[in-house]
Amino acid sequence: MSDVTRRPARRSARSTPRRQSPPPPLLTRLVGWFEAAASAAESARERACRDRDYYDGKQWSAAEAAELQARGQAPIVVNRIKPKMDHLLGLERQMRTAARCVPRNPADEAAARAAGDALRYVLDSNRFDDIRSEVFENLLIEGTGCAEVVVETSPRDGTRVTLNPIHWERFFVDPYARRRDLEDARYRGQVIWMDQDEAQAKFPDRHAELEASLHGGAEAVGGAFADTPSRWADSGRRRVRVVEIWYREDGQMRQAVFCRGGLLRGPVDSPYRDDEGNPEDPYVLCAAFISRDGERYGAVRQLIGIQDEINKRRSKALHLLSVRQVRSERGAVEDVAAARRELARPDGWVETTPGMQFELLPTGDMAAAQFQLLAEAKGEIDAVGGTAALSGREFDAASGRALQMRQQGGQVELGPLFDTLRGWQQRLYRKAWGRIRQFWTAARWVTVTDDPQAPAWIGLNRPVTLREEILRETGAIPPELEDDPRLGEIVRTENHLAALDVDIVVAEFPDTVAVRQEEFRTLANLAASGVPIPPAALIEASGLRGKEAILRALRGSPPSA
Repeated sequence: MSDVTRRPARRSARSTPRRQSPPPPLLTRLVGWFEAAASAAESARERACRDRDYYDGKQWSAAEAAELQARGQAPIVVNRIKPKMDHLLGLERQMRTAARCVPRNPADEAAARAAGDALRYVLDSNRFDDIRSEVFENLLIEGTGCAEVVVETSPRDGTRVTLNPIHWERFFVDPYARRRDLEDARYRGQVIWMDQDEAQAKFPDRHAELEASLHGGAEAVGGAFADTPSRWADSGRRRVRVVEIWYREDGQMRQAVFCRGGLLRGPVDSPYRDDEGNPEDPYVLCAAFISRDGERYGAVRQLIGIQDEINKRRSKALHLLSVRQVRSERGAVEDVAAARRELARPDGWVETTPGMQFELLPTGDMAAAQFQLLAEAKGEIDAVGGTAALSGREFDAASGRALQMRQQGGQVELGPLFDTLRGWQQRLYRKAWGRIRQFWTAARWVTVTDDPQAPAWIGLNRPVTLREEILRETGAIPPELEDDPRLGEIVRTENHLAALDVDIVVAEFPDTVAVRQEEFRTLANLAASGVPIPPAALIEASGLRGKEAILRALRGSPPSA
């Protein structure tokens, strides 16, 4: 035996798998929460995806369509769900609402108007009407709507309050939550799929965690998130699942961002506070309906069975009208298959053996029965949701007020759904106002565009000097104070947001076109009956284009350039 001791061959780092340390307890708990939420919602998500497919006209499964085609029966789709949902989506746009702040103290009335202006500025800059419509669509079809209210830093705008809609498939929630606003959830969060290079650019100090998630995330996760594989990583495109979660712990609301390989950010305490100073997450959620076992679903769900009946009865009736049933004795035709093909043709010709029975059986009674049941199914689906009275197409209303009353009567059954949307909107307003109070601490100006022809500038947190205060009260500076250095001292802060305490009211907008036409008609009838109404008042109440020029001409003012 040689006296030389052999050293073991050195293995490269690639050939030797690196021993990974066990995940920390917090990561294990967060991953467990997410997987529990995804698994519990798996069947509910599948049904929600089916509801979306029915809205999009995909109402036959592949197996059903193949079976029908094997019978020679067409898989017809008569989509009655989409027009009904589109009608409700249009109704939501007609029922757009505004935010108005009401002071809790009489002395804060002017400040409350400034608070309302600040809130409307945030809503307008984020195109809140579009966000509300997107959330309402998810609420109608899949049953869950969600948005977030966060604070971002912009080089141009400084601290900016941002509203972001979150698609229903990207959101997860504690499976034990049962309230429609989902505020009773222990944890809530959203899922983001990121390419590996994008994730590493966003989390530059978490390269090891992302690599571990990419190479060790092949195990499936219960519950699919639609366009993504049900795993923690997509090795084909090199994508990783990144989860943001907000959860309550020890009286605090905390946020963490993680992947399967480790924590990417946090946990950190929430920077956001509600009206009472309690920590909160940025999410605003709502559920249209919640079943006994906690499944959230939308208005489409109750129409699925009726829609299936419409499709199947229409397909069956058409099939009965296009085929023929025959009774004959054996040997009445030489080739049964050829006779079948000829009978299926509109100009078919079948030769039979003389003296043998061969007759066509009438099937019109079965087709008529199918059409009768089809008509009943259509009537049933038309009676649910948006009715003719609700759409305003039932009557030729001579009065705009009468039309509005009929529409209000048709909205009774939609009350719970729109109440849910209104509650979601109210909570979003409160969170947006909370972010304004917390983070808009410096002086700033916002533009209010209630009147497009005369936009107003509102100063917030604006320091007021003694000079400005004296000018506001007296209109001039006394000569003996012209050189007084105290004139530059700040004596108060105008529209100090952090000190404001207001209630936020969701102001309903009526159908302004119908009401305005009714008011103008009333004024015109009074003028025609001899009531001395000035012509300028009539023109002001009318919907005439260019009425400003007419009013200036009546008042003797020169035309504007």
